Amino acid sequence: MSRTIMASLVLAALCFCSALAVVFCKHLTREAYAEISENRTLINELDVQWSQLQIEESTFSSYGRIERQARERLNMNFPGLEGSVMIVR
Repeated sequence: MSRTIMASLVLAALCFCSALAVVFCKHLTREAYAEISENRTLINELDVQWSQLQIEESTFSSYGRIERQARERLNMNFPGLEGSVMIVR
């Protein structure tokens, strides 16, 4: 074979390998973008769930609810004057 034909074949092979590398990199980029999109969706769902849990926590930890539960479930009451003890130094 002549030298120019051999050089042309080598350049064609290198060009083909370069094209395959570009296609492979593009594929990896699209996979990464799809994963990022899924993660953003998951983050948004978790943010909504976190907000709901914070609202639920504030509802269940309100002072009035705790006092009502103490009275109803545990039969607890505020002590009157006779049940109070004054500690003096």
